[in-house]
Amino acid sequence: MLSVVIPVFNKIHLTERCLSSLLEHSSLLTDVWVIDNASTDDTASRLDAFVPRFQEKCISFQVIRNQENAGFGRACNQGIRQARGEWIAIINNDTWLGPGWDQALKKTAQERFLDLIGPHFDERPWTDSMKDRARQFLFENPNRFRSHFVPILMFFRRSAIDVLKFDHGGIFDERYFVTYEDTDLRIRMDQAGLIYGQTSSAYIWHQSMGTRSTPGLLPSGYEQEGLALFMNKWGFDPRIAENRLFQRIKRNYRRWKSARGRF
Repeated sequence: MLSVVIPVFNKIHLTERCLSSLLEHSSLLTDVWVIDNASTDDTASRLDAFVPRFQEKCISFQVIRNQENAGFGRACNQGIRQARGEWIAIINNDTWLGPGWDQALKKTAQERFLDLIGPHFDERPWTDSMKDRARQFLFENPNRFRSHFVPILMFFRRSAIDVLKFDHGGIFDERYFVTYEDTDLRIRMDQAGLIYGQTSSAYIWHQSMGTRSTPGLLPSGYEQEGLALFMNKWGFDPRIAENRLFQRIKRNYRRWKSARGRF
């Protein structure tokens, strides 16, 4: 019923936390596809330990190993081509998934006839009592919704994937390495008339820039190259809209609320 795609590159401690929460807090999973973008740490060997843990729950756990870092979008497309579920979730590995996250996202998508739904994400410092924080948030913010695109965890209907995919069978423009591929995707969703949103009924924790925080880990200049590609493709600078006064106020207000456990 649900396929999950997780691209990874090093930072195995984040991936392990993500996979453990996925295993513990999911109820719709049929198959998981981890795309290892040529990690140079011990990601490969430690991923193998998850195979029997998922098999115990009759969940297929597959690792696709790239010989070089193919970038985020291409890795996602690799997993999407293999995914079997009616629903497909693309998940960043620097996340922890709260209890019932998948049921809540599916329920909201069905009730609101959405093509894509994302959860609330908490970027406050990690705590070992994360389950308690998640429960408190869900209790205090019941069934709230806004029309907002969440790139950290994207929960798609299969039909939306079919509308968006390129000839190679994925939804991302693979020319982007890491940055701006999600902005590109959102524009194409708008053009196709697809509907997306964010719900308070699903809670995850996210370590901001968790997989990109180590200097020199990724190729130099990839952000500038992504920006140039985006501007050549769409004819405008996406940073202009993001930095308009209203957008800055709205973004800061959301951060202020999130820091206080509010949606």
